[in-house]
Amino acid sequence: MLDDLTSNEFKLNKSELPAWSTLRLLAYYRLILSLAFLFTFFLIPNLMFLGYQGATLFVSTMFVYVTYSGISIWLVNNKRISFTYQIYLNAFIDIFAILIAMYTSGGIASGLGMLLVVNIAIIGVFCHGKQALAFAAGISLVLLLEHGFRVLGFDGSPNYFLQVGLLGVTFFMTAIIANILSSRVVESESLAAQRGEDLANMGQLNEYIIQRMGSGVLVIDDKKQIRLMNEAAAYLLGIPVKSNGLAIEQVSDELATQLGNWIQDEAFDTQVFRVTGSVAIYPRFTRLGLKGYAGTLVLLEDTSMLNQQAQHLKLTALGRLTASIAHEIRNPLGAISHAGQLLEESNNLDKADRRLTQIIREQSVRMNTIIENVMRLTSRDNAAPELITLSDWLTNFVEEFARTHDIQVSKIDIDINPKDVTVYMDASHLHQILSNLCQNGIRHSSDNGNTILKLRGGETVESRGPFLDVIDNGSGIQPEMSDQIFEPFFTTANKGTGLGLYIARELAEANQAHLDYVPVPTSGSCFRISFSKVKRQT
Repeated sequence: MLDDLTSNEFKLNKSELPAWSTLRLLAYYRLILSLAFLFTFFLIPNLMFLGYQGATLFVSTMFVYVTYSGISIWLVNNKRISFTYQIYLNAFIDIFAILIAMYTSGGIASGLGMLLVVNIAIIGVFCHGKQALAFAAGISLVLLLEHGFRVLGFDGSPNYFLQVGLLGVTFFMTAIIANILSSRVVESESLAAQRGEDLANMGQLNEYIIQRMGSGVLVIDDKKQIRLMNEAAAYLLGIPVKSNGLAIEQVSDELATQLGNWIQDEAFDTQVFRVTGSVAIYPRFTRLGLKGYAGTLVLLEDTSMLNQQAQHLKLTALGRLTASIAHEIRNPLGAISHAGQLLEESNNLDKADRRLTQIIREQSVRMNTIIENVMRLTSRDNAAPELITLSDWLTNFVEEFARTHDIQVSKIDIDINPKDVTVYMDASHLHQILSNLCQNGIRHSSDNGNTILKLRGGETVESRGPFLDVIDNGSGIQPEMSDQIFEPFFTTANKGTGLGLYIARELAEANQAHLDYVPVPTSGSCFRISFSKVKRQT
């Protein structure tokens, strides 16, 4: 049961609309009841028990009752008086009108006392339990006194005391049961509201987790249309995030084909496929619905990232060993290089011997380059990222790079849109990455008097993340080699070390960026640096 009026008002606030609807229904019930009394009195004169002991008082009271019934409807619709006060006011008016009707119609013998059960029930539902019992006790006492006066005045039968008592017990039981049921309803509504809030919070949490997952998540309905998609899936598939309702065939023919094969045979072995750039996607399908087919949950894994992680784990221990070996090799290599230089200065060497000393010098330089590259791998964890305005920084870089490699600045074209794109990265790491990429581009490009390299940057439409493309005009990379170019010690050049692209990608990863090879439809090669969003560094 409710403890006081304040808690009752809280209960009404928790279910305001149903409470006012109930009060409005009772107002119409009051109007119908009062009109029924009047019409029965005037239209059925043979039914003489209504008001036969005080017709004037009965009719006057019923006219007042009808008038108040109309007023109560207006009060409920306009809510001019608080709900709680209307409950008490209506209860007093209803009880008073029904008691007058009973008094003028023969008292307890008229049977009109049962109408008071409705009012007691309403009080029990909306009011404090003790107040409902007080109303029941007061009405029972009034009925008992009224019938007692009738018996003393020889106008009533003592036999009706039992009916008065039973009616009083009915009032008390109605008040108690109505209040208990009301309390149970309030508790159920509170529990339901709490559960609903918990479910809503859980739904928001699940949506947040799904959107922040590294794996792509797609929910496809039975018509093979996208119903739910997170940001990772949009990035992997190269489509806008808000693509709900789009047919899966419009996104990827390969994914649609594998989905169709899996629906026909769930033992179908899915294969890695590509949609954009060098991102390799491995799909996994899960059937939704307990009965029948209700759709499919698709998980998209970026296998290139998994391969990088596996490669990093394998090379971590190897890198430490290699760095240690490189350090130990440096000392004897320096001695060999120095001895070769001294031997080359000798005047007693013929042309063939001088060629041999030249080979010693060149190979010593190459070995030293490999050692420096291996030692440089240990610096990837020492990144000091900073905000860089890409357009201005590239202008300075191109001038320095052209001066160092003795080429014209006009051979390298810069196109950054918008101009104010900023990236968050270690400037020295970015310089080393671009130096490596530009050197490779120049080495494989043909100088036909036009632009050799293009540096094109901006923001991607899907993720709004900054990027930078290094594009050359060479012959490009064979498709079967595109998965191997970032592996350590892989090279197609006779004098290459095979560590340049591997180190460049490692340095990019150290700054939460990605370096990928993007096939060019016509000719040439494109290496894309996808930077992390600036807002993630704040």
